[in-house]
Amino acid sequence: MVATAFSPLLSAAAELPPGGSFVDDDTSVHQGAIEAIAAADITRGCNPPTNTKFCPEAAVPRGQMAAFLARALDLPEAGPAGFTDTATSVFAEDIDRIAAAHITYGCNPPDNDAFCPQQDVTRGQMAAFLARALELPVTAGDSFIDDDGSPFEGSIEALRAAGITVGCNPPDNDRFCQDRHVTRAEMATFLARALGLDTPVITPRPYQIEVIDRTSWGAEPVRGPLTNHEIEHITIHHSDSSLSVTGPAQFRSWQAWHFHLGWPDIAYHFIIGRDGNVYEGRPYTAVGDTATEYDPTGHLLIVVEGNFDEVEPTTEQVEALAQMVAWGSVQFDVDVGTVMGHRDLAATSCPGDNLYALIQDGSIAARADDIISEGGVTLDIGS
Repeated sequence: MVATAFSPLLSAAAELPPGGSFVDDDTSVHQGAIEAIAAADITRGCNPPTNTKFCPEAAVPRGQMAAFLARALDLPEAGPAGFTDTATSVFAEDIDRIAAAHITYGCNPPDNDAFCPQQDVTRGQMAAFLARALELPVTAGDSFIDDDGSPFEGSIEALRAAGITVGCNPPDNDRFCQDRHVTRAEMATFLARALGLDTPVITPRPYQIEVIDRTSWGAEPVRGPLTNHEIEHITIHHSDSSLSVTGPAQFRSWQAWHFHLGWPDIAYHFIIGRDGNVYEGRPYTAVGDTATEYDPTGHLLIVVEGNFDEVEPTTEQVEALAQMVAWGSVQFDVDVGTVMGHRDLAATSCPGDNLYALIQDGSIAARADDIISEGGVTLDIGS
């Protein structure tokens, strides 16, 4: 019944844009399954209202699990299940539906008068949810070495027998990792296998940036606490550095100086070298630093190597900057037309007259817009 209900929806996957529906799963092995459950309307994304992201590595709370299962099985509406902690949950109706279908009994036995909608689901608990939802018979066996004696072992074996799971430690796959939280990406694969959904082949985005990671350019570990933030702006800097030392040696000297200033890491999130390559800086989830008067909270800081009051940025640097702006714009829902230079925020000539001119006249924004319209950018921070 479930497979038939979804078959008309699978054709939507054939019309996917390059890179697929979401901007944050391009390098995930679960991308095809994510697209399959999106086509089946089991997921809509994780950042409403735009829903451009899937958040593949985020854990699945019990409330979300209820929504996944209620949509996947097309469960009918149901009356209140009587849980004491779901009235204010956005997933309250989904929880009632899976309770009526006997997929859940609650989270606090023996009373089971609570559902714990915010509690993250473990892989073992997921196996029980899914085995009940699919009415899989509890199965004897010992496929995995880490679930012996677990109350979920029979459900885990049922999923293995049905081909829904193969394990958590390829290529051996002799473990299930039952106590680890199940991620949204893993849940997509479990559901796609369980429902027999076709997983589409996704055309890669035409622009792919292989970011040179911190280890490769010789960055020191972070020294001190970082402050998390949500990015709302993209701000461009230049390094105002000489030509005598360039590339990783230059970047290491910047980091050393920033440590000297008492900062926990290099100030910038990404570096564009004179060679046009992109290098990983401070984690972009953390607030950067500045020696000027503006607050960098909420700013994605991109520094381009060179003193652009004296020289022109190279063609390779300009293209790499436009690609990074395109990536940041889509990733963080920032209008490319709002990209700023450091001088827009503080009393400084940074990012230099020659680079700032390309920001001010809209050249960077226009190129970034073109890149986005052609399919966007995949950012791969490898080692």
